[in-house]
Amino acid sequence: MYQPKSSYYKELNKLVSCLPDKSTRADDLIPESPRTETLLPKIHKSGNPGRPIISCVGTLTEQVSGWVEGILKPLVKDTPSFIQDTTALLNKLSAIGLLPEGTILATMDVESLYSNIRHQDGLNACKFFLENTGTDADSVVKLIKFILTHNYFEFDNKIYLQKTGTAMGSKMAPQYANLFMAKLESDFLSSCPIRPLAYYRYIDDILIIWTESEQQLKMFHEQFNQFHPTINLTLNYSCTEINFLDTIILLKNNKIE
Repeated sequence: MYQPKSSYYKELNKLVSCLPDKSTRADDLIPESPRTETLLPKIHKSGNPGRPIISCVGTLTEQVSGWVEGILKPLVKDTPSFIQDTTALLNKLSAIGLLPEGTILATMDVESLYSNIRHQDGLNACKFFLENTGTDADSVVKLIKFILTHNYFEFDNKIYLQKTGTAMGSKMAPQYANLFMAKLESDFLSSCPIRPLAYYRYIDDILIIWTESEQQLKMFHEQFNQFHPTINLTLNYSCTEINFLDTIILLKNNKIE
């Protein structure tokens, strides 16, 4: 259940007072009703499983989450693996020249990324990227923690609190997930003696160009899965073509098309 409005107000007022935008008031952030969970089918997955979406509209965290999104978004764009869309990916791929014989195209997909980001890991990643930006990192991290720990929603006429991960309907969620993955992959890749020739990521979808052996690719994938206790990745690969986002990437005559 929700805490009393007075408790919300005191907690929010204390956090919002740290924001540079003094026009934002805690009164504007008090929810009128809990969020309602809905399921969207994953049409690209076998069996079309449901993706739980919790709307943030009109709730306690909506405006704070929107403000945090604006702070995190520029940081995401500066991460090495960031792919904004298909066009950006194609531009990067077109710059790659002749590849060695036996090059492998591979994709990895994080299983249920949003719900498997442990709060402290996500907060640590955000703080890492916020430091040295001129932003009060500690204040922003406190607001992110507030959002994560107040993900109340209604389902089947009952009120629940999401205790792990982040709600997909929260405005800051994609940027938060992006920064978590950016820190995770940076830490992992820096520990690998053998790395991909190229590594691109769109939130939880990863494309790599692998120029070592198939056995080493499988070992790379296995090591990545062992690197974090709650993050698991599926692997698909081919020496000729592979699907990524809404594109079929071809490898012909040692060149990407």
